[in-house]
Amino acid sequence: MLGKKIENLKILKENGFPVPEFVVISSLAEAEMPDIPWELCAVRSCANAEDGTKNSFAGQFDTYLNVERKDVPERVKQCFAAMENGAVREKVQQYAEHQELDMSDLSMHVFVQQMIQARYSGVCFTANPQGLLNEMVIVVGEGTGDNVVEDRVDTTSYYYNITDKVYYYEGEKEYLSSDMVERLVKLTTDMQPLLGELLDIEFAITDSDIHILQARPITTLRTDDILTMDNSNIVESYPGLSLPLTCSFVNIVYSGIFRSISRRVLKNEKELAKYDDVFGNMVGSVNGRLYYKISNWYTVIKFLPMNHKIIPIWQDMLGVKIKNYAKDAVKLPKWVRIKTYFNVIGEMLSVPRQMEKLNRDFVIINEDFYAKYHENITAEELYSLYQVLYDTLLSCWDVTLLNDLYSFLFTGLVKKRLGEESNQVISGISNIESMKPIKEMIRLAYDKNHLSGEAYEERFRDYIREYGDRNLEELKLESCTFRSHPELLEEKVKGYNEDPEKLQEMYSSLHKEAAVPCRLKGLNGFLAREAARGIANREISRLNRSRIFGIVRLIFTQIGQEFATDGLLQEARDIFWMTVEEVFALVRQRDAKSREEVQSMIAVRKQDYELYACLPTYQRLIFAGKEFHKKHRSVNAHKFHLQQSRLMGTPCSDGCVEGEALVVTDVTRVKDYRNKILVTKMTDPGWVFLLVEAKGVISEKGSLLSHTAIISRELKVPSIVGVENLLNTVNTGDVLRMNGNTGEIEIIKR
Repeated sequence: MLGKKIENLKILKENGFPVPEFVVISSLAEAEMPDIPWELCAVRSCANAEDGTKNSFAGQFDTYLNVERKDVPERVKQCFAAMENGAVREKVQQYAEHQELDMSDLSMHVFVQQMIQARYSGVCFTANPQGLLNEMVIVVGEGTGDNVVEDRVDTTSYYYNITDKVYYYEGEKEYLSSDMVERLVKLTTDMQPLLGELLDIEFAITDSDIHILQARPITTLRTDDILTMDNSNIVESYPGLSLPLTCSFVNIVYSGIFRSISRRVLKNEKELAKYDDVFGNMVGSVNGRLYYKISNWYTVIKFLPMNHKIIPIWQDMLGVKIKNYAKDAVKLPKWVRIKTYFNVIGEMLSVPRQMEKLNRDFVIINEDFYAKYHENITAEELYSLYQVLYDTLLSCWDVTLLNDLYSFLFTGLVKKRLGEESNQVISGISNIESMKPIKEMIRLAYDKNHLSGEAYEERFRDYIREYGDRNLEELKLESCTFRSHPELLEEKVKGYNEDPEKLQEMYSSLHKEAAVPCRLKGLNGFLAREAARGIANREISRLNRSRIFGIVRLIFTQIGQEFATDGLLQEARDIFWMTVEEVFALVRQRDAKSREEVQSMIAVRKQDYELYACLPTYQRLIFAGKEFHKKHRSVNAHKFHLQQSRLMGTPCSDGCVEGEALVVTDVTRVKDYRNKILVTKMTDPGWVFLLVEAKGVISEKGSLLSHTAIISRELKVPSIVGVENLLNTVNTGDVLRMNGNTGEIEIIKR
């Protein structure tokens, strides 16, 4: 056996990869040294135990670079002699003992390789050795590879997400063009079917040519405990960065709700207890961004009967792009599995009734909180109110997930049976709840000039009391809403009144009698009615969800003000940099030590988030074990731009329009959006205030039941979602033609 280093190079050479020519010398006992045709050579040791899947022996054996042809025999002898005695043998033995390896069968080979006079050299890991499996890492520096691996030159590291095909780099110099990065990625990806998925590859670049010098397995990664994180759908509610308080609260909520819904399905506490770790890890945050721990979602969905039929519908409705998942079934006792069929049928049949009850109960819960809340309430009292809210809602809010499934199933069936007509069929849901905030805001702006100052102030307060929690990025606790910042509502009203003609048009459009939904008979009619009922209840629960987050935001803001007054925080809004657990621990015990620790922790997190803001937003992250956050000195994000002029997505709201594109990357800074086609990564429920004045909306993320789809249909604004590479193709100012009937987008002028 020649050793993996040589065997891998032979395989690559035989399959046409750009490997420099080399000859192998198996022992010093050979009759004569092979003829070496190159003036300059690299002489490399290769042991049979080296570069295995578990042990690399990296740096343990000798390598000589830039060896003149006449000196090759001497260097070869030195490589062999080093294993017989001297420092090399000693460090190899120490390494073997540490790894508990038997070295009795160790044999040495040497190969002489044509020396490549590299402009740049480096190493490419097909997975991040820290434990991120769908991220390649390319480390590059000037000159030969020994300079790079021994840190003798400055290097730049490129981090390439294989799923999203985007990268950023850390380093002073951008050594590689985007084309060269793509070539390296393709070259190394093509090696994986031959050598394995996890590879550590040394390369050299001369002008525009890439040369593969070595390829070995990555020995530090284990793939027996993979965690897949995906931002499908959740990114609609939590776009961009979310602060620690939001992340921790969302995790608490999802954990509780999924445990509750699984209880409904299984109705067996013993089996339920086996999955405590799954329920506690339904969502997570990486680099300040929220993700579904989607591998655990699949586990929960597999509790359902006929889950292999349900999963594709669920994926489609949530806009999950990557469909593959572990097909193995969740192991349940046979009698428990049989009972799940009856349990689920019973629960699904009662979903509309349970949703109606939840809607009624929530009115009482909401009113009860504001009846007990007052300006002088203490942190301890707020903690008690939080516990009551949590316990009350947790026992019933999980029905909203069943209603989501109800909506997904019926909408999926309507789409399958009616195709393009499905959008029209499920449009026009009369008086949809999510439309009420924008209708009432337009009414408030329209009536302002006809009301007395006192009457207007009363209507203004009524609006905040009823709809003050609906705003952009409303499910982030740190977001400013109309309730927390009433001046934002005043700005909106003022903005509408600056264009009386447009205001009149919007008022007339939004307050005319709702369109009658398409009437169908028979099975199609039944499916359409149930889809509409599920969607309507879904929108009611979404608006009520914003009210829940409004209550929680108010609780923590008030606690933050008390902490700031007591000197525990520098300012009240610093509360959002803490987790829920940390806040309530501080409520229970406050002292001087706590003040120092908390403020120091917040300062570190703020610094971390400055880095996170520079990182790209990834659709999917696959970890070998537990997730982790990135730590870098600096980050330089690379912006791809594609020149294609036609794009396709999922049509959600009918209509063909042409207009100027406005690319929205930070919704909080959007100003001039009227009569523009809004182009974005994703939307959230608060976008209703932008969509009402937009010409159309196109998003990279989304599905038929995303908020973009629902609201745009009700507003009769053309919309297309799920458009790949949208933000890498369209720029602000481009003139677009979009067809909401077919999902086609054309850039007619750049």
